[in-house]
Amino acid sequence: MHKLTRNLLKSIHSDEIILPDEKTLNLPVKVLQFGTGNFLRAFVDSLLQIANNKGLFNGRVVVIQSTSEGRADLLNEANGLFTHIARGIYKGQPKEEIRIVGTIDKVLKSNDEWDKVLHVIKDPNIGIVVSNTTEAGISISPDDRFDDDPPCSFPAKVTRLLYERYKALGKDKAKLIFIPCELIDRNGDILKQCVLNLCHIFGLEREFIDWVSTECIFCCSLVDRIVTGYPKDEIEDLEKRLGYEDKNLVVSELFHLWVIEGPSYLKEILPLDRVGLNVVFTDDIAPYRTRKVRILNGGHTSTVTLAYLAGLNYVKEMVEHPIIGKYLKDLLFEEVVPTIPGDRSEIMEFTHEVLERFKNPFIKHALIDITLNSTSKLTVRILPSIIDFYSMRKKLPNRLLLSIAGYLRFYKITRADGKAFFGRRDNGEEYPIRDDREILEHMKNTWGKYDGSLTLDQCLSLTKEALSHPKLEAQHLLEMPSAAEKIATYLHNLLTKGAISTILDID
Repeated sequence: MHKLTRNLLKSIHSDEIILPDEKTLNLPVKVLQFGTGNFLRAFVDSLLQIANNKGLFNGRVVVIQSTSEGRADLLNEANGLFTHIARGIYKGQPKEEIRIVGTIDKVLKSNDEWDKVLHVIKDPNIGIVVSNTTEAGISISPDDRFDDDPPCSFPAKVTRLLYERYKALGKDKAKLIFIPCELIDRNGDILKQCVLNLCHIFGLEREFIDWVSTECIFCCSLVDRIVTGYPKDEIEDLEKRLGYEDKNLVVSELFHLWVIEGPSYLKEILPLDRVGLNVVFTDDIAPYRTRKVRILNGGHTSTVTLAYLAGLNYVKEMVEHPIIGKYLKDLLFEEVVPTIPGDRSEIMEFTHEVLERFKNPFIKHALIDITLNSTSKLTVRILPSIIDFYSMRKKLPNRLLLSIAGYLRFYKITRADGKAFFGRRDNGEEYPIRDDREILEHMKNTWGKYDGSLTLDQCLSLTKEALSHPKLEAQHLLEMPSAAEKIATYLHNLLTKGAISTILDID
């Protein structure tokens, strides 16, 4: 079977495959992208291809692979081409879009081809930098050196590239717009601060620092799309259907949202909203982030531990379960939605949309994967809703408190093997618990003080001790009248009756 390349494009005549217009394959490079991963390809690169096919944006991407491992070789062998399959429910019916994306001009390895990266950054056509270097990527390393080839951290690489571009093109032509896609709050602000700090550490001249601070734009952005990546379980059938081999094929849900906080002229530079894409330009990203974090992410985090303990394995099962699905809906509409400021109808519509996305028959989103690092997720996704609900209603949100009890029950560590920690579901099946080592040791030690069946008083003591760890940031929760007692009651019920019965008994 032939591999996907430019030469192969002319022989593809399938009605179900959307091909890139030939003219779009020779457009000038306008974007520098840090990251070869599945998400950016199924999100940014795919959206740009849609805009290019419509005769808007009219630009391509040079991708920088910053790590030793990545898919630079595979993408270059394919002339930058890859297949993106988007699947989901549209107007109540299953829908699938198959698109060959030709946005990527080439991929450069920063570790081996730093000289080429330094050359590319001097291209005056490049105006936008996007990135997805993981949450840990936007940070400074003590090993950062300006003259290293390349510098260590992502912000250090950005600093060096900005400086080289500034020296080559001058103040006016060198300006860049940064749109980081890392899943951290105020990602653009954080990247800018890292770069400015490095400018001072590297001893760069004041004129350049002022230019970075005032002329370069660091947008905060919010991205939302579930990308499952390479479909290894069905790749043979897919390749037979497509008629070619593609090692870079990537699968995602249909839904996408990109919220970008920046100057109003940005929508003229990046006119993705004009081709019907769900891209929002705003001067305040906060409401959108609150909505996503509390409803979508919070919906996951508040329910997955209970659902998994009860024997369910996937998000679709969870939301369609007659008891757990109702618990999730009631939690969102009765306890979370009221805490979110903004247009009520828009928030309700977003919530219904989230529940539909959870039912996507094409996405097998494993609950155990969502439990990863539940502690940090709890502090961001659940606790603010509890605090705001109590502040507004002067009463406790029972379902959200049950989710805290579910977290504590899930973190009942029954076995530790070196660096690995395990718990047991209601049916006795063992599962891994993956989180910060300090948190895991804390939970292990806290649960280890109690043998056998716990009394209600013991559950209260355990609740207070477990939630007292500073990384949980649960002090406000513990100070709410009767909150700890309510959580302890739910925890006792989870231990004695199981998740399903506890949910059914919630008042």
